[in-house]
Amino acid sequence: MITDLHLLVLHFPIALLSTAVAFDYLYFFTKQEGLNQASWWTMFFGVISSVVTIGTGFISDTLYEHLFEPGPLFQNHGAMQIIASLLFIFLFYVKTYRKEHVLNHNVIYLGFSGIVVLIFFYGAHLGAVLSGRA
Repeated sequence: MITDLHLLVLHFPIALLSTAVAFDYLYFFTKQEGLNQASWWTMFFGVISSVVTIGTGFISDTLYEHLFEPGPLFQNHGAMQIIASLLFIFLFYVKTYRKEHVLNHNVIYLGFSGIVVLIFFYGAHLGAVLSGRA
């Protein structure tokens, strides 16, 4: 069924985006340029896969119909994942076009990216609860 497509693609952004941030942390401590490049590429594909996953989430939402439910924003799986994905797109923009900010303020960048990963994981948890898997 087409609504099952979301369940097939949702693991890609979770794995890729969290790994990109892990590479950023490793690069901060080791200064190995390969880790910086690995972070860029995994974040690139993570951002692309998050856009695809949001699209499949909208398709799946026709079955669950939870995205526009009233209630606290932090309890809505779809809203949390869209917010986290937009924050990752912002981080990717900074990493790509504002490299000097990452180099000069790398502790702030790393702290913010760590918080975004936590938001992303929390949103994924809400999705697991919504689907009855948690």
